[in-house]
Amino acid sequence: MAELVVGAIMTRNPVAVRPGTLFKDVVCALLAGEVCAVPVIDEGRKLVGIVAEGDILANLEFHGGLDPAPILRTGDGRKRWRMAAATTAAELMANAPCVVRVDTCTDRAARALAHSRQHLLCVVDNELRLVGVVTARNLLTLYQRSDDSIAAEVTALLTAHQGRPARTPADITINVCHGVVVLAGSLTYRSRVEQAGLVTSHVAGVVAVHNQLTYEVDDMLVTGF
Repeated sequence: MAELVVGAIMTRNPVAVRPGTLFKDVVCALLAGEVCAVPVIDEGRKLVGIVAEGDILANLEFHGGLDPAPILRTGDGRKRWRMAAATTAAELMANAPCVVRVDTCTDRAARALAHSRQHLLCVVDNELRLVGVVTARNLLTLYQRSDDSIAAEVTALLTAHQGRPARTPADITINVCHGVVVLAGSLTYRSRVEQAGLVTSHVAGVVAVHNQLTYEVDDMLVTGF
């Protein structure tokens, strides 16, 4: 298991609010949780929305909605102006929060977070009940893994993938320094060399892979007319 899932790194039992939570209490929840967004849940902990810092700041930007509306009738400015008069979480929240499952791989979570304007992913179970949240900081903890731990997992994974080549794990040298993995040695087939690099790149905490493995047989060579 090279690729970790969000269940291993998520923040469990995160700060959350109810739809009826008042404006200032939502602000307090954001500050107390030291997060950029807070999930909104119902009595059964089912996720119904999310309130981000930017949703709150619309109140400050447009003075509670008393400022004139932006000239353009469409776009984010108009949307923020309408939100400026909100006084509860239900009025503030976005109804389509970014959601992932506990078993979602961390690379997919990183991709979802990169495209999310909420800067926070809600982790739900099969009944859409909130079980955790994932932020960029959660994902960054992957890089705190020690070089020895990374080397041990890479060794185990490459050993498990040595079925086809007429080589033993001793033919591969694995060096890890500050998360950068250097693979050296020789394998029989080119496909196994390529696979070794790919498998290694998916190990949690790996920053880069320098694949210096050589091969004897190019089994990926395509011939034709």
